[in-house]
Amino acid sequence: MRGNRVFPMPTDATQNAQNSMAEKRWLNALAQGDPQALGHLYELYGERIFRYCYRMLGNRSDAEDATADTFLRVLRRSAELRADGAFRTWLFRIARNLCIDKLRQHRLMELPPDAQYSGGEDKATLRITVQQALAELPVEYREPLVLCDLEDMAAREAAEVLKISVPALKSRLYRGRKALREKLGGTMERIQ
Repeated sequence: MRGNRVFPMPTDATQNAQNSMAEKRWLNALAQGDPQALGHLYELYGERIFRYCYRMLGNRSDAEDATADTFLRVLRRSAELRADGAFRTWLFRIARNLCIDKLRQHRLMELPPDAQYSGGEDKATLRITVQQALAELPVEYREPLVLCDLEDMAAREAAEVLKISVPALKSRLYRGRKALREKLGGTMERIQ
């Protein structure tokens, strides 16, 4: 009967604890000059940083550049790193600052010419419509929406990334969600 033992699937808390231990190990290794450590940190956070950058910038090319620049800055400042649990916040803050810099360059959002919403039920077009509406929001509303609603970041951590208070974050979230609903109009029923 021993061989038939069923082990429970890891919970999100278990996965987070494992990621935290791995993060500490790789941060210490990076601070000591291990060249492979950055790749392991990228495995832990690269996809999330890319998604954040993509949602903030609205196009793949700029998001890829911002993601690469984020990890390049981590490498450059590897001697300053501490494995104290604030790495993820620091990492998102770097990505945020890079995104803001790119947005200040006033680049136009790159969308294919057929990306216009036709009112159909095509999920890809609907996703583009939501991305366009999100991109049209002021940055102070877009950032909390991306961090909290799309990246599932806790309010306290998102407030730290944005360098604002938790009440200010919640206010921006409320206003951002309201503005997004207004921009999307009847499209919201299709999303839910």
